[in-house]
Amino acid sequence: MMPAFAALAVACLGIVAGWLAVPWASNVLLGRACRRADSWWDDSLRGYAEFKRAHAGSEPDGRASGLEGALGIWRDDAAASALSGSLTDERLRAMGEAGFEVEGLPSAGTDEERSRRFSVQAGRGQRLLCAVLLGASFCAATFFAPNIGAAAALCMCVGAMAVALVCDLRARTIPLEACAVLLLAGVLFQAFAAGLEGVLCGVLAALALGGAALGANRMLRARFPGGAIGRGDVRCMGALAVATGSGAVCGFAACYALAGLAAVLGCAAKRIAWNDGVPMAPFLAAWLAAGAATVLGAS
Repeated sequence: MMPAFAALAVACLGIVAGWLAVPWASNVLLGRACRRADSWWDDSLRGYAEFKRAHAGSEPDGRASGLEGALGIWRDDAAASALSGSLTDERLRAMGEAGFEVEGLPSAGTDEERSRRFSVQAGRGQRLLCAVLLGASFCAATFFAPNIGAAAALCMCVGAMAVALVCDLRARTIPLEACAVLLLAGVLFQAFAAGLEGVLCGVLAALALGGAALGANRMLRARFPGGAIGRGDVRCMGALAVATGSGAVCGFAACYALAGLAAVLGCAAKRIAWNDGVPMAPFLAAWLAAGAATVLGAS
């Protein structure tokens, strides 16, 4: 354990980061994610229209290699988004012009409204909540860490997870950059807390869970064309597996136990339907907490 005064000092740093850094970083990364998604969408739509002109009566196959496979993945994702009502008016019209059947499908507003969802303008109450939670998390991470290196790395993991949580709740996306920071900080945490064995355990857990997630998406492709588990969730799960190492199984269990409980309660209260998607970042944060606690308890 680290000294109590060090934990309190780091808690103050967490409060400042929760008030200032997390909202700012979330806003910046959501803007970048929005621009990447828009570029991918526009390029794929043009490519799909060209494919249809060159191959009349055929559809691109997502299992194919090269450009056709990429277009097939986009087509499945676009169709699933259209059916779920998560596309804007402008995108539905563009899909209709490209040959999709979009008559009568609900929309998610306009492109301007979507752009506002991909921005974070946190109020004082939201900043205060983020500051308190991050300060408490930094304090606990520092107090129970075996050394300063593990404490610093775990605090970086917590900060990256906080940004992912804000972004997922705001726009239902987990930025690539947040996952990258979580992965790199997770490697450092395992190295300082459990040594090389912890790093290798995390990598193996990431490969196993990533393969299972991709396999689940492939098996459930008919029911969920866009993927039963989102790409951002898969990336975050991989980074969390590395960060939690030997605690990955415990973290995974905590994550999906809480997600299942929330889904059951939501369906019972008729707030969601059984096939509705929910933001996974709150439950992935529970993965980090449970997995890190397992590692720290064993160190």
